[in-house]
Amino acid sequence: MITLYIETNFFITFAKNQDKNSEDLVYSKFSDKMSLIKISTPSICYMESLSVLKNERNNSNRFKDNLDTEITKLQGDINSQNSKEIQKCLEEAIIKNKARINDINIRLFKVLEWAANNVELINLESSILITSLNQQFIPDPTDNLILHCILAHAKTSSDDQKVLLSGNSKDFGTKEIKQVLGAAGIQKYVASTGDFLGWLQSI
Repeated sequence: MITLYIETNFFITFAKNQDKNSEDLVYSKFSDKMSLIKISTPSICYMESLSVLKNERNNSNRFKDNLDTEITKLQGDINSQNSKEIQKCLEEAIIKNKARINDINIRLFKVLEWAANNVELINLESSILITSLNQQFIPDPTDNLILHCILAHAKTSSDDQKVLLSGNSKDFGTKEIKQVLGAAGIQKYVASTGDFLGWLQSI
């Protein structure tokens, strides 16, 4: 059995449609190999994903407000054809902006629902929290806590192979962190779903 660890980055890249290969994993397009995989993620990654969605909504609303302000200015320039055309473009941008954030919302909820039914949750125990406060392997405190959740789970797992998938290579893919992962029994780190699926097909 292979334990595949995923973190917040997986859910966000799926929601933003930034990783087409993540759909192959979610929709089990490699069904002949999927029976070999057990996917796990820290429960706090769900909360962090929803926080990212909130930030995206706030950014989208600020963007719309800025566009609305510019449109109001252009409406005063009634004799300029250029102003009318710019206004039309900005109005279309508002529509596209709303469609984009709606799509992110739908896709995030879809992947979280998939995770609820198919992914093992790693609960945040008080001992893990304390360890993460005392051992800062990653400067970002949330990512450091996610890492410690994964490490704690890996140390108690008896699965033959363990893999961490994270597109956040700046934090999770450094030489130092790979050594920490290896000490906990996580032999492989991959930065993309495509890399993981390629490796999976090769074994």
